[in-house]
Order: sequence, then C-alpha cells, then structure tokens
Amino acid sequence: MREKTRWWFQKIYLTPFMKLPFFISKNHSALFAQAAILFLIGVASRLPFQSHILHDMDSYNFARALDRFDVRLEQPHTPGTFFIYIVMGRLLKLFLHDPNASLVGVNILATGFAAAAIFILGSTWFGILAGWVIALLMLTSPLVWFQGEVALSYMPEFCWVLTIVLACCQVRLGNKTALFISAALMGLAGGIRPNTPFFLFPLWVVAVALGLRTRKYNLWHFIWALVLLIICIGMWAVPMVMLSGGPSGYWQAMQPWFTKHPKDGNTLNGKYRNLKLVIESVFYGVGFAFLPTFWALRHNWRYFKTKLLRYWRFQTLILWILPGFLYLTFIHIQQRGHTFTIMPAFIVIAGISIILAGRYLQQFRRNSLVILTILVLAGNSLFFLFGPANLDRVPTWATIRDYDTYITERLELIRKEFPQTRETIVLPSGRNMAMRSFYLPEYEGISDLTEVPIVLPNHVNTLVLFDQKVLREFQAESGFQLLSLPTTGSIRYITWKHNQQVKVSKSSFEIKDSSKSTAL
Repeated sequence: MREKTRWWFQKIYLTPFMKLPFFISKNHSALFAQAAILFLIGVASRLPFQSHILHDMDSYNFARALDRFDVRLEQPHTPGTFFIYIVMGRLLKLFLHDPNASLVGVNILATGFAAAAIFILGSTWFGILAGWVIALLMLTSPLVWFQGEVALSYMPEFCWVLTIVLACCQVRLGNKTALFISAALMGLAGGIRPNTPFFLFPLWVVAVALGLRTRKYNLWHFIWALVLLIICIGMWAVPMVMLSGGPSGYWQAMQPWFTKHPKDGNTLNGKYRNLKLVIESVFYGVGFAFLPTFWALRHNWRYFKTKLLRYWRFQTLILWILPGFLYLTFIHIQQRGHTFTIMPAFIVIAGISIILAGRYLQQFRRNSLVILTILVLAGNSLFFLFGPANLDRVPTWATIRDYDTYITERLELIRKEFPQTRETIVLPSGRNMAMRSFYLPEYEGISDLTEVPIVLPNHVNTLVLFDQKVLREFQAESGFQLLSLPTTGSIRYITWKHNQQVKVSKSSFEIKDSSKSTAL
C-alpha cells in the first residue's frame, strides 16, 4: 500500500507541479483580478471580529508611539524597529481617531494584501487551484486570523515577507527590476519587524547569485541594489534613532535588550521550550491541514529528499524556513507571532499537501479533493469562531472577546465606584501593567511591585486590585472588600484613613498608624 501511495504521489500528482513555469497564466489581469477578490475576502472576514481593547503589553507600547515615538520610553518597546508600522498606524488614526482601531486596521489591510500575495505565489509556483487552496488556508488559519484582529505587528510582517519572496523568485530568474525591488523591500522590512531581513537574507543572497548566472544583470547592478537597500534602512532607522535621543540615547535604551534577549535559549530546557512553542505555533498556523501535511511527508519522505530538493521552489521554502526556525529554537521566541517570518512557508506546504492528499483519495472517491479542502477550511474556521478561550491565549475569537470584556467591565466599574481619582491607586499585573496609564491615566499608579515594600503617598486612601493575580493571597478575610462584575468575577479593594501609612510589596501589605501596625 505504501509503495502504491508513493507511485501515485510521484507520477501523477507531483510531476505536473514540477513542470509548471513560474508564471503559468498568460492573462495576468485575470490572475490579479482573483488576487483582488481574495484581498476583499481577507478584509471583509476580519472586520466583524476585531478587538476593541489593546491586547498586549506591546500593543500599549505601539499605541503610545502613535502620539510620541521614543524607544527610551518604550514607545515602542526595544529594539524599536517598528517605525513603518507606527507610521501606517498614524495614517489610519487620522481617520479612525482610536489607537487600537488604527493599529488593528493596519493588520486587517495587511491580511487582505497577504491573501493576495500568497495566492500569486502559490499560483505561479503550483497553479491556480493551489493558489486558491493556499490563500483560503491562510485566511482560515486560526493563528493568522487571530493576529489580524489585535494590535500587534506580526500581520504586516507576514504580508511583507510574502512580497520579498515573490521578488526573490523573479531575481533568481534574472529580472533586473525585481533585483532593485527586492533590495528596497529588504531594507524597509526592518522598519516593520527587526527579524525579517535577517531571516530572509540567505534567500535573497542565493536568489541574487543565481540571477547573476543568467547575465541579465551584472555585479554593478547588485552593488547599486545594496546601496538602495542601505538607503531604505536609513529611511526608518535614522528617524527612529533621532526620535529616541540620538545615537547615545538609543544605544543606552538598547542595553537591557541586549542583556535579556538571548536568555531564552541559554539552557537545554530553554531550547526545548522554544522548540515546543515553535511547533505549537505551526500547528495553530496550519490548523487541520496538519493532518494531510503529516501524511504527505510520512509516505513520501524519500522522494522529498532525493528529488524535490532539486527544484528551486522547494529550495526556496528551505532557505525561507531554516534560518528563522534555527533562531527561534536556539535563541529567542516569546510569542506565537514571532514565527510569522516563516509561517507563510508552512502554509504553502500545508496547502500543497491538501491537494496531494485530496488527489490521492480521488482514486477511491470522486470529489475527494473538494471534500478534504472544505473539511480543513471549515474545521479551521469553526475553531477560530467557536473555540475556547483560556489563559494560554488560544487563537480564537473567544479569547479576543473575553479579554475585551474582562478589561471593559473593570474600567467601567472603577470609574463608577471610585470617582476620587487622586485618592485611588489602581494596581494591575502582568500583561495589564501598562493598562492603567493608558485607559485610567487620571488614577494614581505604582510601578511593578517587588519584594521591597514601598510606602504609598499620604493623599491616597484606596487601593484597587485590577487583577486576581495581584496580591492573590489577600482576600476578603484580610480586610479587602469585593465588588462583583457582570460576567468576569469580582474586583478587590481596600480603604484606610488618611492618618494611616500603608506599605505594599509583591507579597505583603501593611497598614500602620500612630497607635498600632496591622500587617496583612
């Protein structure tokens, strides 16, 4: 059975893919018309599900940078190379007037352009059918869908990566115009996310080297392309540095980042955690397409190793994936979105695997390809739309919706029950630490608590604990009072007299006056 599977796979399904030229359609207008339809589908499918509250610590940093860009203030966070993303957000803010809506709007547009770009890539590599399957798989990917609905920079990177890969494919064929376009895209990529040009640089260099062999452009053209690349880097790097206190100010702000950034992969256990997060991210990225992908690789691994690696498009996928995969595994990964430099490549592989598995199954049942494709796309969509939400931030609409509700209910309750803003400290935790200064700037706040107690100001007489994780060991029996929320539990607070002194740390709370001291 396995030999029969390999024979069908090699002779009937893979061979036609290998013989397709890079631009299979003589009518480019028809190709781009279909890409435009996918752009509209991408935008329309995101509009009803977008978040209404900034979703992460990084989101707050981006939102503040819309008003003032300064890496020294973590606006945005280090390394700060998100200048182009911030500029795009500022442009949308002129019309939307809301930081979160503006940043999410950038991601929604990026989703549409990414759908069009991955369709063109899939179509020019493997045919129109493959282009549609790959694009629709991307649009129904739970992780891609999730990142398109929140105010983070991963979706613009996803889109930009695809444009670079498309340009590199033409550079490899000796297209001189594509050489300069790819250089500009590579230079500007760092202004969206810092890792993109580093992960894709090997692919670009190999594409240029192969293009030089065609003699359609020469070494001088390559040198001028490098000059253009450097100029494009300067277009975002120079204003980023100057707005952050100049070279000295920016360099000083970067020192903590240099220290903590590579720590994830310093130990064997750290590398294991990194690899686990990468695999988990790919699983959420391709969703139910993981099953046909596993089938295709398992039953035809020898063919992949001996023959497929000879084809440029598969060499491209390897050069595309390998640098980023190694970096994320052995050095640094914190969020699933960090895989978005390489995620489009996995989606392309998964889309082709759906077609291969579907065509193989057609020998047993007609329309198997259609049925398999619908099952995968429907499964991914249903998981995003109706899947659970939990503390691990599963990429579903419920996660977005529940977090919006969680923050909104607390904001409304605090503003209603504690109108004396100068006398009230609001203390969040974890990912919500930046929330207070953004959504409740009129209230007093404290920097992140440590084990060293700090004395609260004399004019304060109320402490509101925004999250359950803050001082979690101090409940009602410790003197804290509860205020019920409509759907997300309750919120704790405590009050004291103005002649009392209060000390608080990460694990202690003490009220003290002239006559006695009460340690909770």
